[in-house]
Amino acid sequence: MNLFNRLTNIEPEETKGALLSFLFIFLLMTSYMILKPVRDALPSDWGDVSRATQWTYTFIFATIAVMVYNFCAAKITIRKLVPCVFIAFAASFMAIFSAYKFGVDVNFLGKVFYVWSSVFSLFHISVFWSFVSQHYSKSQSKRTFSFINTGASAGAILGPLTVILLSETMSIENVLVVTSVVLLLSLPIIAVLNRHFDSIGANNSDSEQLQTNPFSGLKELFANKKLIGLASFIFLMTGVSAFFYTTQSDVLAAFDRAERQQMLGSIELLTNCLTILLGLFVSNRIFQKFGISASLSFVPFAIAGLMLLLSANPVVLFVLVLVVVRRAGNYAIVRPAREVLFTSVDKEARFKSKPIIDIAIYRGGDVFWIWTIAFIGDGYLGFSTAEKIIFGAVVALAWGLVGAYIGKKHEQVEKQELGYTSATDAA
Repeated sequence: MNLFNRLTNIEPEETKGALLSFLFIFLLMTSYMILKPVRDALPSDWGDVSRATQWTYTFIFATIAVMVYNFCAAKITIRKLVPCVFIAFAASFMAIFSAYKFGVDVNFLGKVFYVWSSVFSLFHISVFWSFVSQHYSKSQSKRTFSFINTGASAGAILGPLTVILLSETMSIENVLVVTSVVLLLSLPIIAVLNRHFDSIGANNSDSEQLQTNPFSGLKELFANKKLIGLASFIFLMTGVSAFFYTTQSDVLAAFDRAERQQMLGSIELLTNCLTILLGLFVSNRIFQKFGISASLSFVPFAIAGLMLLLSANPVVLFVLVLVVVRRAGNYAIVRPAREVLFTSVDKEARFKSKPIIDIAIYRGGDVFWIWTIAFIGDGYLGFSTAEKIIFGAVVALAWGLVGAYIGKKHEQVEKQELGYTSATDAA
């Protein structure tokens, strides 16, 4: 076993697939992270109610996009479906770019850009993990997913670096072109990955077509307790994210837009460097030693405690440091841990129910929580920043409890399957 395999705990026969998947998500996140700091600099000019309005539009269009995706998934094979998603997004960004060039109102297009890039921020990664998770068993996913996920952080470093270096000239229309080009570079990687999984016999469903009923994913979501638990986990996670997002926007309101872009770019850079270190050397060892239940609950519980400490002194530096800690823990530990859960579901749930959870439920949670924050803040109750943070800590505690529960259920099923396999082998 070489140095790479010893550091990552990945088996030699899993190396090629893991490296290709790493490169795939690397390109996807590079394309998105060029957009993100520019997008995130916009809401500081808006109040809580205005932010909530944009998040509501995001939920509406994300739900429509998922419905279109599920309709397409019922009509074409999985092998064609995945690249078509990325081609469609690249074309949509170029359409917004063309609108800028034709002189459409800049303020209006800025909000269109904010909403559509927010839809994209969840869609491309959800489709990626649907594609990848079908090729790995539960035990393989615990070894490989944390490493694969570091590709997202490695790719994400390029976007913030670009924004930091070119913050004065990186306009919205420029990032749209760059994002589209980088996104299309992922298409050859999909083809190579398909050939690789074909060669090792892991492409057992990639050429299949899903059920022709476009609502089968929604039906399976409501019929499957595990998927309901995952949806609840995502819903509470969006609550914690919303409280951090609004707190971050509040403390950055005193800075101009160029300064915000530079600070947000720095946050992205620090977050992704920390995520890479955790993903390479910590996450998969946590999965294997402590299990998925602990992996899904540790970060939420830690965040709940840190938010209570932050509420005593919500100054800019403390807020931004905690933003980095929360996001790195979420990306390096929580994200790959929850993707492990999808290795034990069927292809209908993986390709149809999963986007509903990752995108529609996620954005629905955004809407619920951002309007909740608007109500308790700018709205009727007049909560201070510190009081909103305390409220968020309670949500984080509930998030951790749900994570512990669904992780425990997954581990119980895994033990039963291992016991059955051992008994069969013995017989």
